[in-house]
Amino acid sequence: MKPPEDREMPLEEHLAELRKRVLRVFLVFVVGIAIVFRFSGDMIKTFWSQILPDTKVYVVTPTEWFMVQLVFSFVSVLIIVYPYLVYELYQFAKPGLYDHERKFVKTFLPFSYVLFLVGMALGYFVIVPRVFNISMLFSMGSEPFLTAKKTLYSALRIIMAFGLSFQIPVFCVIAVKIGLISSKWLKDKRWIVYLAVFIIATNLTLDISGISQVIVLALVIVMYELSIFLAKLMEKDIYS
Repeated sequence: MKPPEDREMPLEEHLAELRKRVLRVFLVFVVGIAIVFRFSGDMIKTFWSQILPDTKVYVVTPTEWFMVQLVFSFVSVLIIVYPYLVYELYQFAKPGLYDHERKFVKTFLPFSYVLFLVGMALGYFVIVPRVFNISMLFSMGSEPFLTAKKTLYSALRIIMAFGLSFQIPVFCVIAVKIGLISSKWLKDKRWIVYLAVFIIATNLTLDISGISQVIVLALVIVMYELSIFLAKLMEKDIYS
């Protein structure tokens, strides 16, 4: 028996539906960035005082501050509209889901946003300040020249990595429930995932001490292994 709204759709119709939802998300982001950008300067100063208190911020090019404000506004809007982004993703996948799968997904999606916020808060209030403080030890007593672009980009990447890493168990459990993957699939792919995360973390974080890369990789490993454990519990419940 097929899902209640499942029907054969040509590729063009699938792409048109996807394009419509992507356009909606894009418009929400554009409007959100336009609004947040006006206040981004003060927000960045508050952000900076949390991660690097009593430290000066430098700008080395005429356009650097503008680009920093733009990126900071994008990340801020992403945090705000993340539930809407997940909602559009769910609506796109909804026609292919059974009623019990829809109920399950709708139950777990709110936890997705809560975990996203918890992960980002952990990165912002705990991890980033400590990583930066430890990294400052490599300055050998000299005053570091911390540019707005490199410093904030590095901090935002770590924070986003924590927020997204906390999504792994939720989406893996949902994927197992609707039959897209299994615990065996997760176990077989674990080393590929860990290698990919290590490569990405090494290239995206600008921490020469290697501390942030190790922290991000360790977090992903913990979340991924938790996903495997939850997937096994889910499969026992499904097949019992």
